[in-house]
Amino acid sequence: MQIFVGSNAYEVDPSTSVEALKLQIENAEFVPAHQICLMNGADELEEGTLETNGVEGDDALEMRMAVTSGMRKKWKKKRMRRLRRKRRKMRQRAR
Repeated sequence: MQIFVGSNAYEVDPSTSVEALKLQIENAEFVPAHQICLMNGADELEEGTLETNGVEGDDALEMRMAVTSGMRKKWKKKRMRRLRRKRRKMRQRAR
């Protein structure tokens, strides 16, 4: 069966695992497989085969980047120190 991910088409079997599809995408588009997040509608494909995840022939999957977000640790630490200092000052004024 044929599956469309973005603008590319991939020839896969229904018994193909999600990990194997991610590796095919990595070979074609040079995106690391551990950062690829595949979406079928509102469902995220994580484990198992394509068949168990409800993917059928000629389906269009959406590829997203699974990038961790958030502040860098040292920035977060610095910000928390500033907030603690500010709260301490406000408590002192309230007394």
